[in-house]
Formats: sequence, structure tokens, C-alpha cells
Amino acid sequence: MKYYRYILLFLLPTFSVHAQTIYKESEVDSAARPLGGLPLLEKFIDANRRMPYAAEVDQAKGSVILSGVVEPNGTVSEVKTLRSLRPDCDREAIRVFNAFKAWKPALKGGKPVRQELTFTVPFTSVELNAKPDRIIRYYDKKGVPVADEANSVYQFVTVVDSLGYPNAAPIIYRKSGKNWKEVERYQLNKEPFTYHNEDDPALPDSVEAYRLEIIDKMNTAQETHYSFFTDGSPLSKVTFRNGNHTQSSRFYYRNGLVRKMEEFVEDYKTHQWLWYPNGQLRQQAQRQSSPQTGPEFQVLSQWDSLGRPTVVNGAGQATFESRRSKSRFLESGAVKQGLKDGEWTGRRSDGYLEYRETYDMGKCLSGKFYAENGEVLTYTEPEIMPDFKGGRTALGRFLATTMRYPPEAARAKLQGRVFVSFVIDKEGNVENVKVLKGIGASADEEAVRVVKATSGQWIPGVERGRNVKVRFNLPINFELE
Repeated sequence: MKYYRYILLFLLPTFSVHAQTIYKESEVDSAARPLGGLPLLEKFIDANRRMPYAAEVDQAKGSVILSGVVEPNGTVSEVKTLRSLRPDCDREAIRVFNAFKAWKPALKGGKPVRQELTFTVPFTSVELNAKPDRIIRYYDKKGVPVADEANSVYQFVTVVDSLGYPNAAPIIYRKSGKNWKEVERYQLNKEPFTYHNEDDPALPDSVEAYRLEIIDKMNTAQETHYSFFTDGSPLSKVTFRNGNHTQSSRFYYRNGLVRKMEEFVEDYKTHQWLWYPNGQLRQQAQRQSSPQTGPEFQVLSQWDSLGRPTVVNGAGQATFESRRSKSRFLESGAVKQGLKDGEWTGRRSDGYLEYRETYDMGKCLSGKFYAENGEVLTYTEPEIMPDFKGGRTALGRFLATTMRYPPEAARAKLQGRVFVSFVIDKEGNVENVKVLKGIGASADEEAVRVVKATSGQWIPGVERGRNVKVRFNLPINFELE
């Protein structure tokens, strides 16, 4: 035993020295690279890099050059600054580069080895008029953004904290000679809410969170809304204009990395990017929806967790992962021109086959749902949303004839939009009515009363041949003539 112990102690230091060898790119047979290629790493950096607010104020622009070591397990270590831009940008560059853990390691002699590399992280300011305590944006008389005060008619002022988050009600001013006159003051709300999770399998069905939201006098969403987990880490960042999503939205994993990013490229069209928790790009897709054509979702590209492409240019085998009924759920099948084509299946995390469907260029031809009691349901429409009997026109007519402007609200000249949440049950009745966002007690109570009065007048929603409960959000407008 003493002999073997001596040999083992002798070999350990030799192995340790070998494991610490760091090779240059020119010294390996196959260089380290990001899974999926360099463009995917650059997209990850672009989505996750957060411009420090102090750098935004100083209009900082430039790049941080980093060095690091790609490890045999696909992570990166020993990241440090080779060329600095400024300390806060240096720290952010190191943070975001360290977060990417989807590398194909270098190979030497057929074995993965450590390899050094350099990488550049660019920074540029977005806000043209950021001050230490506020952000000022200028607009012409048509509401089009302009660069400076000289060519503006309006200015929009948002008071912010040291991180750039709003902490007071934004104000719109109109130029009046050499002065600025306040024309509207928005409302800033900070409130807790329950985030209902449907697309992050790592999170439970619901998560407690809080949000910062900006609304105008009509209770319509404006500007950028932020939501956070209770520990302060980001949950989402969504920008609105007159209640509609605009620019880009980001949704985050619990580890602070972007899980999903949606870029609004033009009317009714959105580009969507999904990432794995290690930073590997998972999916690129496009969503298009218009009153004329309805919604259409196209998968442009997909990669597995090892960076291997499974869908290229809209063709291949696609997989969608979501969370349903407290468990992970997987849908898989072929896509052609980005649309479902051929057979698709839906399985729970335990492998149970829940449904099988046949598609032709995005149109469902037939489907079978396999209930746990052995019943098999057939259908041609996987999902049918609830509808008011007679359609939207009938719903609008019902609301207009049923709603009464509360005298108290009229005397106070109270106007705005009340957002009401409710559930349409399997029989078309209304339940669980509550105000999501109100304008005042009397108006809020009237909105709830009118929504409850629609009970029994709905055609229930259907999912794969079964009537199901569906939650609705409905805005009720209160406007004085």
C-alpha cells in the first residue's frame, strides 16, 4: 500500500501542471469558438449588455477589449481587461462576457484543452440628453423625435434614479416662447403583482414580483415598463406607445440573462429571439398579425443546447418548450417555410402523449387529444378563443347600452380607462372579476358591474376539443362628452 500511495502522490502534481496549460489559438488543432458561431455570441452580448447610466450621462462611446480562457467544459474563466474604456463599462463587459457559457472548447491531439482568447465589447450611449437625475427627450409638433431643444416643440422629462430607472411621474412640456409650459403629467406606479409563468420551464407557475409602469391620464400604458423579481433582479423590460408594444422587449431568466427578446420591426411584425440559460441562442422566429390576415408565427432558425442547428431557413425539426399545469411541456414536429407541416406531437415531461396533430403549411388538418381517462377527442382547430355572442360589435353595443357614467365620477370630471380581468368558464359564464388598473372607486365599480352583466353571453373557449376556462383582460373607457 505504501508503494501505490507514493506513486499516486508523485503523479498528482504532474497532472496538475498539465491541466493548467493555457494554449494560444495558433498552438491548438481546433480553436475555441462560440456554439453556433460568432454572430450568435455577438447577438447575446447585444441583448444582455446594460449601458451603465453614468456612462449614458457622459455620452460614453468606445470598446472594452477583454482576454479570457475558454475551459474544456465550455465556460470561460480568468476574464480581465486588456484595454479599458472606463471602470463601469469595464465591469459590465466582464459581467456579460463571463455570463456566456456556450463555448466549443479548443482541441489539441483530439482532446479539449484550455485556450486563451480576446474579445471586444462595444458601448455606445442611446439617450442624447441624459442627465444625472433625469432623461429629456425632444419632439417636433407631430411627435417625431428630434435631437435637440432648438428644433423641438415638446419635451418629455423623466426623473430617474442612479441606475436610470424612473422614480417620479414623467412630464410633457410644450415650448412657449423661451419657456416651457407643462401640458400633461403622467403617472408612475410601483406595485406588486403575480407573474403567471407559461414559457419558462425553470420557474413555477406563478412568481411574486413588482413593476414600475407609466400611464397617461386615460390610464393607457406609455414609455418603458420594468418588472423585477422580489430580490430586485430583472424580470422584463417592455416599451409602450399609446398602449401598444413598440421598439424592443426583453424577458429575463432568474440568473439575470435575457430569455426572450422581441424586436418590433414594422406594423404587425415582430422578430423574436430565444436563448438557453447558458447564453446559447435557441430560436429565431417571426410573428405577424394584422386585422386582415390574423396571427402567423414562423420559425426561422432553431438550435439545440449544443449549438447544433435543427431548423435552418425555416425548414427542419422544431421543438417548443413551455410550462403547463406545473410541469414542462414539449411540442415537436417538422416545419416548412417556418410553418408547422406534417405530424406534430405534444408531450408532458413524464413522456405522456397528450395530442397528435397533422398540419399543411401552418393549417391544422386534424388532431387527436388523448385524455387520461382513455377518451380520444378529435378536432381541426387546436385553440378557439371565447367570443361574445354576436361578436365584438355586439359586445361593444352591450357595454355602451349597459354602462352608466357614475355621477361621482362625472362631477369630478374623472375620465380614463379601467382594465378589468375576468375568467370565462366552460359554460360561458363570467367569474373571478377584478380590476387590474383603475381610475377611481366609482368608475372601477361600474366597470366590474358591467363585465359581470355579460355572464352567460359568451361562447366558451375550446382547447383541443375541450371547453376550457380562459382569462380575459378588457379595457372599459370612461370619457365625458
